[in-house]
Order: sequence, then structure tokens, then C-alpha cells
Amino acid sequence: MFAQQIHGSKRSIRSVEDFTEFEQRTAYFNGDPIRGMKKGLNLIDRLLVAHMGQMQSMIDFPPAPKLDSSGRLDKRKASPQEIRGEALFFGKARCVECHSPPAYTNHNMHDLQLERFGAEADGPIKSFALRGIKDSPPYLHDGRLPTLEDTVEFFNLVLELKLNQEEKKELAAFMRAL
Repeated sequence: MFAQQIHGSKRSIRSVEDFTEFEQRTAYFNGDPIRGMKKGLNLIDRLLVAHMGQMQSMIDFPPAPKLDSSGRLDKRKASPQEIRGEALFFGKARCVECHSPPAYTNHNMHDLQLERFGAEADGPIKSFALRGIKDSPPYLHDGRLPTLEDTVEFFNLVLELKLNQEEKKELAAFMRAL
């Protein structure tokens, strides 16, 4: 349970200061310090971070009444749309490759190779936990996706999943149950 708290969708407060320093040293900008500087510096008082981290240790993921103890949907509590979304998550949509239960993350870095689409390359990014994801917009590491539907569409395009409109709605419904 403690690992879930540390690696939850809210991102660990304790790791924020290290993450910020890491990011400011261009971790997400392929070693280009100018791109990091353009984003701006965000200095965090280390004493405040320690206190915030202690508070976060007391807070767990938000309740997910439709999930069982293994992090999967309880079919008796879930809607048919959520059940179909779970099947997509673990099947055609391939989400489980990076987001496995119960915290719905594998704690690994993944390169989405966005330069294929003419976008600036982000390089490898950490797959964040999806537990409680409905409560933490915007999405992706840089907040470029305002809604879960945008996120589903983003990965549908990037991973060339060929999900239809109904499948996208089902997948988003399942993620709201997490």
C-alpha cells in the first residue's frame, strides 16, 4: 500500500523537489538547456516539501468502489460500458503494457517517439499511476491533454490503435472508475 501512495497519480510530494531539479537540468528536453530554461525555474523550499510529504503519507488513493482488492473491476458494481473499457484496457488499447494494476503503472520510462508527428521529441517519460486519474487533470507529463478523452485520443493516434468512437468512450469510462 505504501508503494501505491508514493507512486500515485498525484505524484509524490517527496519526489517533486528531485523531479523539478531533474527536469530543470533538461531531463525531458534531450539535454537542451535552452528548452529547459524557456519552461522556467520552479524553486521549491525543501523544508516545506518535507512537511508536505509527511501529510501526503497520510493520504491514500481516492476511493474506487468499483475495484476489487487486486485493482480490477468488480463486475457486479461496474457498468457494461466500464466492463468493455476494462477489456479494451487489457486488450486492444494495450494500456496495461505500461499501466498494470493495482496502481496502474509499471514505474518505467517510455519513449513515445513524438518526433514522428512533427512534434518536439520529449524523450523517455515515466508512466504515471492511473489510480485516481479522474481527479488529477491535466494529463501527460507536461499537462498538454486537458481531459481523459483527449488522452485516449492522443494514445489512439500515437500508438496507432484504431479505436472507434465507442471504444474511446468505453476506455475513458473505465479510467474514471480507477
